Amino acid sequence: MSEYNIYADIASRTGGDVYIGVVGPVRTGKSTFIKRFMEQAVIPNIQDAEDVGRAIDELPQSATGKTIMTTEPKFVPNAAVRVNIGNTTANIRMIDCVGYLVEGALGAAEGDEPRMISTPWSEEKMPFERAAELGTEKVIKEHSTIAVVVTTDGSFTGIPAENYMPAEDRVIR
Repeated sequence: MSEYNIYADIASRTGGDVYIGVVGPVRTGKSTFIKRFMEQAVIPNIQDAEDVGRAIDELPQSATGKTIMTTEPKFVPNAAVRVNIGNTTANIRMIDCVGYLVEGALGAAEGDEPRMISTPWSEEKMPFERAAELGTEKVIKEHSTIAVVVTTDGSFTGIPAENYMPAEDRVIR
């Protein structure tokens, strides 16, 4: 029996393009994961100094605390980067998303009212929570070749771990 290489299989079926969707509840470290992955596995493969600078500028912001940082899906970097994975190569892009809301996270409301968001998916404004869910579902179902689910124990946010469980369940199902 020959050895199976999942990366080579995916790259051959997608024309070499591998989009890694990083999904999960809000405030789990998705943007931090993308930033670290890009710094260690993708940016070192960029040859042109200007392209390196642009890729660094495109990295997502991240912070500790309860406030939601990501407000829309974002493809990182803007143009795919050719990366060696074992004995195959793939054009890698990562996709950051807002994620599913968790109780205790801040930023989905203004006072007692839900934040209303304009999106490219609807003519009408929608609540931030619905826009976050829709964008996350699009990343999972329509844009990702591979999805990585990021979870947390809440230790860096001050949000209890049990508050994440309903959102974790939703993203995995």
